Amino acid sequence: MSSKIGKTQKFSWKMKRYFRNIKYKFRFSTFNFNRFKPSLPIIASLIICFSIFLLTGGVYNIIEIMTGRALLLLPRAEGWTFIYPGSLHMQTINESLVAAFLYLLCIVGFFLLLKGIKLAYKPRQAYLTLTFGFILLLLITYYSTSLLESKIGG
Repeated sequence: MSSKIGKTQKFSWKMKRYFRNIKYKFRFSTFNFNRFKPSLPIIASLIICFSIFLLTGGVYNIIEIMTGRALLLLPRAEGWTFIYPGSLHMQTINESLVAAFLYLLCIVGFFLLLKGIKLAYKPRQAYLTLTFGFILLLLITYYSTSLLESKIGG
C-alpha cells in the first residue's frame, strides 16, 4: 500500500512541477525595456530629422521618384534653376534639399540661442553665442522668404 501512495505522490509532484514550469516552457521572447534606454538627444534628433523630412516634402519627393516624374533642375532662358516657379504645389528635389538645409540651420540657430541663455555666468561666451544664433536666424529668415518669393513670383 505504501508503494501506491508513494507513486501517486511522486506523480502528483511531477504534475505540479510541470504546471509550475509551463510558463517557462511556453515562454515568448519579450523585449526588456529596462535594459534598453536610448538617450534623449538621439530621440530628439530623430524626431527633428523626421519632422524636417515631412515639412520639406519628403513624401512628395518619394512619390515623384516612384512615378518617374522627379525633377532635379529646370531649364530657363537665363540658365538652369532648382526652383519650380509659379506653383506652391510642385517642387524639385533640389528645392526640398535646400529647404531642409534651411530648416536645419534654423534649428541650429535656436539651439545657439538656448545655449547662450544658459551661459549667464560666462558673459563673453553668452554674448557671442546669442549674437551668432540671432544672426543665423535672421539670415535663414531672409533666405527662406526670398526662396518663397521667387517661387510665387515665377
